[in-house]
Amino acid sequence: MLAALREKKRSFLLLLLLFLLLSLIFQPSLGYQAAERGLRLWWQVVLPALLPFFITSELLLGLGLAAKAGPGLAPLMGPLFHLPGSAALAVVMGFCSGFPSGAALAAGLYREKSISAGQAARLIAFCNNAGPLYLTVSLATGLLGCPPAALILLLSHYGSDLLLGFALGRAARLRGEPLPRTSGCRPLPQEEQALGSLLRAAARRACENLLLIGAYMVFFSVLTALLMAPLPALPSLLHSCLLGLFEMSLALEELAGSGLSLERLLPWAAAILSFGGLSVQAQVLAMLSGTEIRPGLYLLCRPLQAFLAFGLAGLLCHLLPLPLSAFSFSAQGRPFSLLAASMLLCLAAVTALFVLAFSLGKKQA
Repeated sequence: MLAALREKKRSFLLLLLLFLLLSLIFQPSLGYQAAERGLRLWWQVVLPALLPFFITSELLLGLGLAAKAGPGLAPLMGPLFHLPGSAALAVVMGFCSGFPSGAALAAGLYREKSISAGQAARLIAFCNNAGPLYLTVSLATGLLGCPPAALILLLSHYGSDLLLGFALGRAARLRGEPLPRTSGCRPLPQEEQALGSLLRAAARRACENLLLIGAYMVFFSVLTALLMAPLPALPSLLHSCLLGLFEMSLALEELAGSGLSLERLLPWAAAILSFGGLSVQAQVLAMLSGTEIRPGLYLLCRPLQAFLAFGLAGLLCHLLPLPLSAFSFSAQGRPFSLLAASMLLCLAAVTALFVLAFSLGKKQA
């Protein structure tokens, strides 16, 4: 049964790749334009946004922050998500930087033996999300032309992530999954590696991950363009949802140009963000290569979180006052006040989290 299913899967993939190859031969201009679009999106948005976070997170792992902060953060991560304290590093960086840095951090924690494969699978299911800069500047202001919409997108997207993580932790607790009292991550001896070698290794791994992300973005941009080309003209909302199955950024760009009111548009945007598309999901799977972490839970949670984010955004649209049209505000202005407030709140929350963790760690010691 399983062998027949795998054979059908391989046959489908083979037919899809043959279709892609023939389409590139007979429609080279369409493939070139789509590849250029995906590459431009990676170069102008993803690379400058993720590279500093990737290097910083790799350095934090190399310097043993997960091992030092783990015991102090355990009283917080355990009751909330049924995870060791060291997993908080992936949660914080995943929420601050964006796709797929949470998966990269979780895989790094697993390689450092800070968390088990099952705990890493649960962690990856809710710590991969869009970054606050992408939501506030690129989406809410640049595409929608409505800075206040960022509040609904932030609350629905991050709120659905946290609710999902809490639910998965509760389920693990009910199953009786053991949770170590202290993190198993062993701190890296400071005399073994100098800061220069750590920085070089962090930069190399960050560049490797970002090149993989760029390759996936270009590939899925071309695949989406070639698959959508034979289809007849579709309504903007349906077209955006179909694009969202493959590439999140392209779908949001199409959705922003649909002319829908914010009350109708924002729930769909939140759902597309939470689902991520096959491009983001492939990036996450690439971060897990070489590990024993199974991606099944992460993939199963994508539609679940999309429905949850859709509902939260729809509820918030009725609770918070917003303009009726996505184009009521000029898209030229940048929401410096909203962006500054979001970043200050994020930094304050992270600082308070670590201060609380280290204070609890000292009391336990």
